[in-house]
Amino acid sequence: MPTILRSQAEVMSAVVGNTTGFTHILLEDAELPIQRALVDALAEASPRAVVSPLTPLAALSENGDFLRGLLDGTRPTEHTSLRAHRITSAMQAGLSGDSLLLRYQPIVDTHSRRLVMVEALARWRSDPVALTPVNFVPAMEEMGLSRMLGAAVTRLAARDLSRLPGRLPIAVSVNLSVPEMEKRDIAAWLGTQIRASRLPRRRMFVELTETAPVKDRAHLARSMRRLNAAGHGVMLDDFLLDDPRQNLLHLPFAGIKLDRSLVQSLPHSARAREQVRRLARRGLQLTAEGVSSPMLFRLLKNLGVTRAQGFLVGRPLPIEALQAWNNRWRKVPLNSLKE
Repeated sequence: MPTILRSQAEVMSAVVGNTTGFTHILLEDAELPIQRALVDALAEASPRAVVSPLTPLAALSENGDFLRGLLDGTRPTEHTSLRAHRITSAMQAGLSGDSLLLRYQPIVDTHSRRLVMVEALARWRSDPVALTPVNFVPAMEEMGLSRMLGAAVTRLAARDLSRLPGRLPIAVSVNLSVPEMEKRDIAAWLGTQIRASRLPRRRMFVELTETAPVKDRAHLARSMRRLNAAGHGVMLDDFLLDDPRQNLLHLPFAGIKLDRSLVQSLPHSARAREQVRRLARRGLQLTAEGVSSPMLFRLLKNLGVTRAQGFLVGRPLPIEALQAWNNRWRKVPLNSLKE
């Protein structure tokens, strides 16, 4: 039997419950109240889903009930870079409008399982569903829009986090490249982006991505000290086994994010486990990306990794779904979870 989701509550439950495997998703008519952000999240979790407009005939096919997801069909959604290139001429205008969307992937404490942070991940509004970064970020970088994209992501993240309920005073991280981080005005620039939301600076972190090499460590160190003095923590992203950036570990990072490939190798690689132990002994706050099983979650905790991120914990979520995800996460036993 197909799975049919007929209401906003059922769609929300599928999103926060990490439901995947949809092969057909029908999009609502404008009159229907289900939020488009939730449709995008369902489609992103089932990348081979056929995404189709909902027609009156389709709606009547189930006694008038609204069909949300249907486990039937084989044709994959077109989700390629070609779609992104079709809209490159509108990208700059879109960054100033409502084309940029954010999803938030939860990061939890490995000991208490408490939600402590989310990573802000960019999406681009498109039909039939939103584009993921691989389909539009390279085009933006080619157009010289990296800083404009970073500013828009930071503003949206600060706005969304400032509107969360008081019992979710979590931090958020945004990704910035080395060239952006090395700019002399980085601390003032970041402060300008979050000023309107009044989000405390201590809740806005920066993840230093690996898209470009560090050419001047002294220059980067000065930028990091400016950010630290302003209240922003900086994390080193996507740290690999035998990472060539180990010469950066003396810089004032707030933490290190372990790349998915390193994390996935831990159960069968003694060398990977020893590297993680060495990082933990340095007193660095370690966040594991790509956590996919309860066994791996427990292993990370035993190795001294204090934070976990990955599909076992939660997929990237619309801000509207974060509170519901948190309520569910606190109640479900770890052994009952699956990627």
